[in-house]
Amino acid sequence: SARMEAKSRHRVVKVAVAQMTSSSDAEANFKVVESFCKESQSEGVQLLCLPECFAFLGLGAQESIVFSQKLDGPLMSRYCTLAKTYALYISFGGFQENITDKKVCNAHVIVSPEGTIVDVYRKIHLFDVDVPNGMKFKESSFTQPGDKVVLSETPVGKLGVTVCYDLRFPELYGVLRRMGAEILLIPAAFTLKTGIAHWSVLLRARAIETQCFVLAAAQVGKHNVQRYRNETTKPPRYEFYLFLFWSWSRVRAKDNNNTASTYAYKKSFKQKRGTREEERHRAKT
Repeated sequence: SARMEAKSRHRVVKVAVAQMTSSSDAEANFKVVESFCKESQSEGVQLLCLPECFAFLGLGAQESIVFSQKLDGPLMSRYCTLAKTYALYISFGGFQENITDKKVCNAHVIVSPEGTIVDVYRKIHLFDVDVPNGMKFKESSFTQPGDKVVLSETPVGKLGVTVCYDLRFPELYGVLRRMGAEILLIPAAFTLKTGIAHWSVLLRARAIETQCFVLAAAQVGKHNVQRYRNETTKPPRYEFYLFLFWSWSRVRAKDNNNTASTYAYKKSFKQKRGTREEERHRAKT
């Protein structure tokens, strides 16, 4: 696995950022996540980050609705047990939470090493897009948007919890920074065309603007044939990389395999330059 070593008088925090090629086989996806948990425990990881749609990635809206479960349902309960078994904080980056028989929420769930759900962020900005000569997708047709910004305070750090398409709305990350966020979690299942064009540059922008670390767990690869026929006539070699950025937008590590990569970083945020808003405030005073 890729590794970043940080020597400092400050406490070192170790995180793992997982990349998956999820499918509509929920049990197979669970086994992949369990393997990441085992690897993370052996590496001394404290926080494991999983991508959006880690538990299920089907062909469309109806499959997601049928698959969806409550957060206290049997599947999420099994995932919480993994956190307890392997003594990890886990960022479950996007779970199809059942709301009604026609709507789900895209829920980013933070679970403690005790196996307890400590915070839930429900995706606010839904992905409605019509790419010219490409895919059409309307997440709002089957997903209920959230209405609450979530900062999760953990021993790993203060986590700004978001999902995928939120990345395009810098105002959200400004709010999280003012709330005290030190680390931004941006799990995703970007589409092929928009992922190649925008994924990396937008992650860099959010890191620079907020002066936060960014952990971006991603889906990768070819999930099923029909999914990609809707986007391109040629099967893609990849979707996009997982990334870990620090506050100056420097890439700490990236990977494009179905794997979990482990990084260590200094839990010290005192030397970071302020955000634009903070700089303007200092200039006035």
